[in-house]
Amino acid sequence: MSAETAGLAVFLRRTQWVLDDLAFRVGAGHLDPQEIDETSAALEQVVLLLREKRPPTVIDQSERTA
Repeated sequence: MSAETAGLAVFLRRTQWVLDDLAFRVGAGHLDPQEIDETSAALEQVVLLLREKRPPTVIDQSERTA
């Protein structure tokens, strides 16, 4: 595992913990708008990072050589 993929794995695990904590608090009836906004922003960052790190598919590779 490269340092880059290890960093992404750590970031994803931290995001999972944030979601676990949020799910627990929401289930307990403690819906904090600021925490919802912060979690939403973190999830948007996850989407960006995952799209950036997505390996090319066979179709993507053939388009580059065409």
